[in-house]
Amino acid sequence: MSKAEVMALLGRPDGFRRSGEYEALQYTNRLISGWSWDRTDYTVILKDEKLVEYGAGQVRQRDPNSNVLILVTLR
Repeated sequence: MSKAEVMALLGRPDGFRRSGEYEALQYTNRLISGWSWDRTDYTVILKDEKLVEYGAGQVRQRDPNSNVLILVTLR
């Protein structure tokens, strides 16, 4: 999925972070089911404007010497 397709589906992100060829789009307080109280924060990670990872969690760099972003799920 492309960045444009993600934004067409989810709308404008509430925040973003860039690291080299990676970009993380943050969507906060999004509805995850049909119930109004069932909300969470989502992150979408793109590499070269293409979706590589998404879900709830925190974005971290793989290691301090790389630009690779990964999503660490929250438990």
